[in-house]
Amino acid sequence: MKQISIRIVALLLSAVLLGASCAAAEVTGGKESVFTQSMIERSLLSVGNTQRLHKAIDKARNGETVTIAYLGGSITEGSLATPKTTRCYAYLSAQLFAEKFMPDAAQLKYVNAGISGTPSLLGITRLEQDVLRHQPDIVFVEFAVNDNGDLFSQGVYESLLRKLLTSESEPAVILIFTVLSGGNSCQAHMSMLGKYYDLGMISVKDAIWPEIQQGNMQWRDYSTDYAHPTNEGHAFIADAVGHYFDLAAAQQPQAYVMPANVRVGNYLEYLENIRSGDSRIVSEGAFPFAAVSCYSYRQGWWHRGMVDGTEPLTLQVEGTRMTIAFKQMNDQKWGSAEVWVDGERKLTLPGYASNAWGNVQTQLVSFGSDGAHTVEIRMAEGDEIKTFQLLDLAVAP
Repeated sequence: MKQISIRIVALLLSAVLLGASCAAAEVTGGKESVFTQSMIERSLLSVGNTQRLHKAIDKARNGETVTIAYLGGSITEGSLATPKTTRCYAYLSAQLFAEKFMPDAAQLKYVNAGISGTPSLLGITRLEQDVLRHQPDIVFVEFAVNDNGDLFSQGVYESLLRKLLTSESEPAVILIFTVLSGGNSCQAHMSMLGKYYDLGMISVKDAIWPEIQQGNMQWRDYSTDYAHPTNEGHAFIADAVGHYFDLAAAQQPQAYVMPANVRVGNYLEYLENIRSGDSRIVSEGAFPFAAVSCYSYRQGWWHRGMVDGTEPLTLQVEGTRMTIAFKQMNDQKWGSAEVWVDGERKLTLPGYASNAWGNVQTQLVSFGSDGAHTVEIRMAEGDEIKTFQLLDLAVAP
């Protein structure tokens, strides 16, 4: 099988473009790469409809600014890449787009909206803040190893896709399916939705898993833990994206038609974020809005013990359900908050967890009926002296 020299090596050697100077041995560990051209070709599940991508390519070739956003979990964030900001697949593949289509790479606007531990539920909750406000031309979505396979999760994922496709900037949406060391991936249902919406799809699983099963490569050639690519693994994914760019650009674009019907569910398609100052916030109570530090969240509703009192944060909302994102810490100074809807306790938000790392956790709250509801978020009894941070609130009709 013909071996390839991964194009990212050449890209990394350009100190002007990437701000780095690396030899090929640093990408491959001084060994011949196990990643082959046939693996790159096998990674492409579908080119999909290319009209929106061609629109972005035309902007690029005309010297206009093109915004490429990547929404996903820790793989997209760049975990295990060193340094992760410039050796993750997202950065590398965005630079490939610039190399292929842009006379001036400075016209590229790159947005990495990867956050460790993000499933589609958190992804759609922070979609407006982290992706849509940038008016993206192209959005890559990577949640195959963070989601569950249940029907509700599938509906949340479809809601996210529909929200992206109908957003103001009408971005090209491309799906990336990664895989865990045991072969687990949500690719099956995600690719079904990708086919239904005629989206571009790239599968890391289809590329590497047959090689692992046949003994042509080992998992550690791609990752040194259970999920996250090494530098060479990230470079391979970027090459797979570059291959997609080549084939998609060669297609004759056809008008994209958004499917009128929902395939699985669109429970959260019209999710609206509630920001500080929103009229739906009746009282912040013991959760004053303040500066926080949690990934892309820089402000939130922060309860700092008895200094802030015991009054609940109170909202008046119209809808059927809401999402709540909060910070979770492995520190018993952090407590739990409770969510009450129309005077009934619905669930507990655990701010402390023994396996937490300062991560963002998300909970779905179902109201049980449509219409107006009073939502209260208060510290759990006995935890009033502890710390808690609410990062995001959103409601769906």
